Amino acid sequence: MNKNNSVEQDLDLLANLTARLLGTPVASITLYEADHDEGGCAVQSVAHAAISCDESWAASNPAVDVKQLGSPRSAMTQHLGLYASVPMRNGDGSTIGMVACAGDEARELSDQELDVLKNITAIASAVVHA
Repeated sequence: MNKNNSVEQDLDLLANLTARLLGTPVASITLYEADHDEGGCAVQSVAHAAISCDESWAASNPAVDVKQLGSPRSAMTQHLGLYASVPMRNGDGSTIGMVACAGDEARELSDQELDVLKNITAIASAVVHA
């Protein structure tokens, strides 16, 4: 099996796990492609998005673009009741992606749920760097 396919499958599984553990209809893991020039690192595009999305939720929310959850700025324009994200970072602290969850219910994640999101983010980062 191709290593990239294996990483994508692992990230898809982690997105599904995130949605189940947090009880949200949507969870995503987004990896960014970066443009490295003159010591800077700017996000150019999304390299991969692993998305877990409940089909009935998606059908009742056709205006929500779940692929935009990897960008907090874009996600916040979608009027979701719940949106939470944790950035994935590489060894030098640069942001390489985002793990996020969303739903209709207006709530904040509990401390325990936030810990779950942070732990999934650490696992996803390890999968990408393995």
